[in-house]
Amino acid sequence: MNHLEAKSLCFSREGRGTVLSDISFGIPAGRRLAILGANGAGKTTLLSLLGGRLKADRGEILMDGISIAGYSPRALAGKIAFLPQIERLPFNYKVLEFVLMGRAPHIPPLSMPGPGDEAKARAALAELGLEPLADRRAGEISGGEFQLARIARCLAQEADLLLLDEPTSLLDPANAQRVAKELGALADRGKTIVFSTHDLALALALADEAILLHGAGILCRGQPSAILQPGLLGTAYGVDFRMMEFPSTYTHASTLQPVAGKPDGAALP
Repeated sequence: MNHLEAKSLCFSREGRGTVLSDISFGIPAGRRLAILGANGAGKTTLLSLLGGRLKADRGEILMDGISIAGYSPRALAGKIAFLPQIERLPFNYKVLEFVLMGRAPHIPPLSMPGPGDEAKARAALAELGLEPLADRRAGEISGGEFQLARIARCLAQEADLLLLDEPTSLLDPANAQRVAKELGALADRGKTIVFSTHDLALALALADEAILLHGAGILCRGQPSAILQPGLLGTAYGVDFRMMEFPSTYTHASTLQPVAGKPDGAALP
């Protein structure tokens, strides 16, 4: 049985029309799914639907065979951790305080975090190498460090499903590699990982399966190596691609990756 299942999802926005139409797929527990597509293809919308942040016009989302529409927001937060693409802080929290927010589903209403919650938050920081930043203010660390702190908050939440919108944005190669390794380790421990990305190398290195969105639907779905082909990517992104070899921090080796552009102006098949 699929841990997460989308069934015939449709979603539209006023003034824009149909964003997603008839989206269906399933993800077993412990698998890693990459959502790919051009800006405006519906990646963030799809993640928001899967996390219950948006309501589909038609269709449903199931977790372990149960519609997420039946969960309270608190109960859903205990099952799904969501990393938005953009986040602004209403207050300049300490990094530890910020990560502690991930413990909210596990803390009784009107109660304060206990020693166990702080231990979970510190463990999440340690897992991403952020222990030295625990007492720093979130507004005083770098953009890349803040991105890692946001991922640490997801880890502290201890949800079975992680939905991450561009998890390696703003990160240098070393920290992007750190995040990829951590997400892979979480999947090995049974967590289900769904992430959007424009980093095609990340999708190839991390995902078990990928979905390529185009024209409000799924252009193709399958193993990343089968999807990351010049013809398919050219259709989805509206530019020509060619295969080039370059170093990858995800594999410590040279890998073949699609790169926008034509070789010497030649036509591509």
